[in-house]
Amino acid sequence: MFRLALVLVMILPLQGAWLTDLKEAKKQASEEKKDVYLVFLATEISGACVQFKKRVLSQDLFQGAIAARFVPVLLDVPLKQTPGIVSPLAANRVVAETFGVDRYPTAFFLNSKGIVYAREIGAATNGPLKHAAKVIRRSKDQVARLKSIKEAYQQNGLERAKSLIALVKSTPRGSDPSLDAEHLEELARLDPDDSLGFQKNHLAERGFADLDRGLEEVFHKDSYDEVIQLVDDYITRFEPKGALLQKALFPKLAALNHGKQTAEAIKAAEAVIAVDANSSHGKLAAQILKRLKSK
Repeated sequence: MFRLALVLVMILPLQGAWLTDLKEAKKQASEEKKDVYLVFLATEISGACVQFKKRVLSQDLFQGAIAARFVPVLLDVPLKQTPGIVSPLAANRVVAETFGVDRYPTAFFLNSKGIVYAREIGAATNGPLKHAAKVIRRSKDQVARLKSIKEAYQQNGLERAKSLIALVKSTPRGSDPSLDAEHLEELARLDPDDSLGFQKNHLAERGFADLDRGLEEVFHKDSYDEVIQLVDDYITRFEPKGALLQKALFPKLAALNHGKQTAEAIKAAEAVIAVDANSSHGKLAAQILKRLKSK
C-alpha cells in the first residue's frame, strides 16, 4: 500500500497543498464533496509542532495521500503578543479560540458541510504515510456512520431508538453536538418516558462537559464560591448518578478544602466516598477526609 502511494505521489501532480483560510477551505470542500482536515500548530513555542510540520504535514507523501478525501488547512497560532505589533497570523488565534483549542497540535475533522465530526490532540509519532492512513480512517469511519444512520431510520419504534442510542454513544469525542441533535430529538419522540434510560444520562454527560469548562475558568481565578455554585447548579439540574456524580462533587470538595471551609469540606468528602469508595476519586477523598478530621 505504501509503495503504491509513493508511486502515485511521484507521477501525479500534488493537489493537497495546505490552505490557510478556513472559509475558503469550507467552500472548496462543499464544492468538491470532501472533508476538511484542520490542524492548529503553535510553532513559536512548541517543538512538537515544529517536528510534526517538518516530518509529516509538509511532506508530499502525506499531502498527496489525503488529497482525494480532504481539503487540508494549516493554521499556525502565535501565542506571544508583542506590544504595538500585530502579527499577520493573529487572526489564527481568533479561529483557535472559536474551536476551543487549548493545546497544540490539535486537529479537527469537518464534513463537507463544515461540521466537526472528530478531534485529535497531539503530534504524530509515525511517518507521513502512516499518519495519512490514520487521517483517512477517520473519514472512512464517518462514511460508515452515515450508513448506520440510514439503516437506523429504516427501523421502527424502540428498535430504531436502540440503534440511535448506539450511534450517539459511538460519536467521537470532540465532535460538534449538532451531529446528534436530530437523533436525540427522534429518541425523545420514540421514547418519551426514557424507558431505555439513556436520554437523562446523556444530557447529564453533555452538561458535565459544560461544567468542566466553566470550572476551569473559575479555578484559575481562585473563585471557590463560584466553583461550589456551578457544581450545585449542575447537580440540581441534571441529577447525575454514579461516576458522573462523583466527578462533579470532587471539584466542590477541592474548592471547600482550598477555601478552608472545613465542616462543609468534610460533608463533601463523605458524599464523594458514598458514591464509590474504591474509585480513584473515592480514595483521594478518603485521604482528604482523614486530613480534615485531624485538624
